[in-house]
Amino acid sequence: MNQPEPEPALDIARGDAALSKHLKNSLNLLRSKSDDPEFKRLVDDITAGRRSLRDAVTSPVLARELNPLMDQATQHYRNLSEEEREELARTGERQFAELRQEEEQEAAGRAETGEDDEGDFSDRNWVR
Repeated sequence: MNQPEPEPALDIARGDAALSKHLKNSLNLLRSKSDDPEFKRLVDDITAGRRSLRDAVTSPVLARELNPLMDQATQHYRNLSEEEREELARTGERQFAELRQEEEQEAAGRAETGEDDEGDFSDRNWVR
């Protein structure tokens, strides 16, 4: 029985599949907007599980790409009204709840088909 490898979770998500997926989606969005091949390789390594996001945070490659974006985001946030900030927070919470629900449904589907049961060796013949 050949099962696909589970997608590696990001280290800082601490096993939270929805958070890991959200972070990967965010990194891939940033990757798609970047022209820096070194940054793209770094994101590929992180999302594939070959490199830790926690370790990559100190990378000058990440800083070079993210610092200007963070400055822009900070300035944009400062210019929002309190109502706009609250709406932004509600939108983010709603989107994250939807992502968490999708992850729970996918996990339930894997459990039904036995894809999550890595410890089930019942179909293997250990005696030769």
